[in-house]
Amino acid sequence: MSNQQYSPESWDGVDRRNKDSTSPVRYTIIWIGLLVGLGFYVADIIIDVFVFRSGTLNEEILNPTFHEIWMRTAVILVAVSFAIYVQILLRREHKTSERAMTAERFLNSVVDNIPSMVFIKDARELRFIRVNHTGEQLLGLTTQELMGKNDYDFFPESQAEFFTRKDREVLESGIELNIPEEEIDTVDLGKRWLRTRKVPILDDEGQPIYLLGISEDITETKRAEEEMQRQQRELEHVIRLSTMGEMASGMAHELNQPLTALTSYCGTAAILVKSLPSSQPQLGEMLERAVEQAHRASQIIRHLRNFLSKADDHKEPLDLDRVIVGVIEFIKPELKNGHKKIEHQPGTRGCMVRANKVQVEQVLVNLMLNSLEAIKGTGNIIVQTRLLPNEMIETTVTDNGPGIDAGMADRIFNPFQTSKTSGMGMGLSISRSIVEEHGGNIWADVQRENGALFGFNLPVCE
Repeated sequence: MSNQQYSPESWDGVDRRNKDSTSPVRYTIIWIGLLVGLGFYVADIIIDVFVFRSGTLNEEILNPTFHEIWMRTAVILVAVSFAIYVQILLRREHKTSERAMTAERFLNSVVDNIPSMVFIKDARELRFIRVNHTGEQLLGLTTQELMGKNDYDFFPESQAEFFTRKDREVLESGIELNIPEEEIDTVDLGKRWLRTRKVPILDDEGQPIYLLGISEDITETKRAEEEMQRQQRELEHVIRLSTMGEMASGMAHELNQPLTALTSYCGTAAILVKSLPSSQPQLGEMLERAVEQAHRASQIIRHLRNFLSKADDHKEPLDLDRVIVGVIEFIKPELKNGHKKIEHQPGTRGCMVRANKVQVEQVLVNLMLNSLEAIKGTGNIIVQTRLLPNEMIETTVTDNGPGIDAGMADRIFNPFQTSKTSGMGMGLSISRSIVEEHGGNIWADVQRENGALFGFNLPVCE
């Protein structure tokens, strides 16, 4: 494959760097025409002297008649003119051929330097007749190794059958086929994923003679997507665990009071039953067992709360602005069609906070997603950080949505409080628990008229 570069001087079909390459033979045909004319001139003299006996050789050469001069000169001019005409035709053909060759070399250079694999197969047997340089690198095979062979010579049978079936679909339908993903085994790069388009090339009668394919290697993109999906699943799992933990903690707190009351009532009832003159012994035993089970339930809840409060809490120095950049990149798929935008305004000046990265990410995700869901249509979100005089880093998330419902302003961070039709109302409650556990606080600007503002601060790492 040629990687020759072409300059504008050669695009008009003439390589000016070699413009004198044909000089030695430029006038060859004209000289031949002149010699032919002179030959006719001499032949006419000889015929007049030896055939028609019109005079001597000296007379014909030195003293020809006006008619003879005119005829002989005319013959020379005709021969030279014809030679000039032939020369012009040959030069035009040479230029046309040279221009075609230059255009072909230029096209080959363009095709070879396209960053996607370009290949051409014959329509009859689907054998490779052309592969560009990118295709050679991707497949790990040279053009010479590919020429005249088909997919069954290089790929596993299942892959070759898939490629061949798609090729036949294109040739039979006569229209372009777009394959979003196809798996391919390569010699040097292993398993790769391609996005391929295949187009039939038709002759003058509309019959397919070639198959053109363009394949883009999307392996790395597919891996940037799989990794993002994995991180999203992990974060969703953490959020679910945190949600369940908050729910369990809230339920434990709420159930502890009625269980305490139940224990007290059952204990009092047992004392009263024993004081009755005609009480049944079984009734006292049942009340005592009820008290024991109430105590057991309280202990289970107490153990559950202790377990939740002793969860793993690995903390490390974090650059909060870098964490925000990662979260914005993570939730980019939620910015539908570019109608919603998130602007990051960093202001930590290199200061760090000691925090659990996943938990801080969870707080940021909760606040940003709440803003995105609140915005209807087009809207902007601003995530800003700044260093406060009291050695705290403040982070605010501001949007231009409808704002905070006045009816929920005083209980927005309580569990199970939500204005969404489908939501558990645990996001802000979990965020508050995380921030407070890190030694900070979280708030909402409930007096804000245009949009909503949520903020939290964390202490600067020593």
